[in-house]
Amino acid sequence: MKICATSLVLEITRRCNMKCAHCIRGSAQALDMDLEIINRVISQAGTIHTLSITGGEPSLNASAISHMRFSLNYQHCRLGYFWVATNARFFKEDFYNELIWLHEQCNEPDMCVLTISGDQYHYRQSNVAYEKYQALPFYAHDKTCDISYERIINDGNAKKNGIGYKEHKPNSELFDTYIDNGELYIGDLIYVNAKGDVLLDCDLSYKNQEKHKIGNILEEKFEDIILRKLAQQRLVAA
Repeated sequence: MKICATSLVLEITRRCNMKCAHCIRGSAQALDMDLEIINRVISQAGTIHTLSITGGEPSLNASAISHMRFSLNYQHCRLGYFWVATNARFFKEDFYNELIWLHEQCNEPDMCVLTISGDQYHYRQSNVAYEKYQALPFYAHDKTCDISYERIINDGNAKKNGIGYKEHKPNSELFDTYIDNGELYIGDLIYVNAKGDVLLDCDLSYKNQEKHKIGNILEEKFEDIILRKLAQQRLVAA
């Protein structure tokens, strides 16, 4: 059964070159997403409408983006567009080039976004990175603004540093996922972290991701994880 994913988020690394006081993830970890996780996700997906590439700092693992491009082509998986944010601490030429090439593969290239996290908690951004990234045709100012304290989720570094304000109740259900004509349509956001854990929420620290995972891509099929979750919800509702 092929999967049509409306919103897929891949956490390609937990490495980071900044230590932002508000970071929801918590302390960086020396961990990159295993390429086999990318293989297994994409091999089961006939369509990915929106692909968000996150971390950590995604520019530190450009090889994962390169592997995504290869896997998308090899598996004949259609990609609508991507969204990615970088802290622009340094200019990463391999990351820059990979996004250009991935942009060329997208079916909806005008919707693609690269943005820079330019707020009061990100510091010492590279002028070269700003110049290069902002010149890309898919650059957008989505995250170039200060963050109001009401929006800072009380998790990860924000909780540790006592600046978290907003309490977050993690999403734990699938609301818009079903089977139609032999295809598993996932209308809900699906987050796959660097360990291969599958979650239904992207606003969690690394510690809390472990608590709220619904399965692991390296242990079972993507399809089986989603179908099991649907079955569990039906039992509760019955």
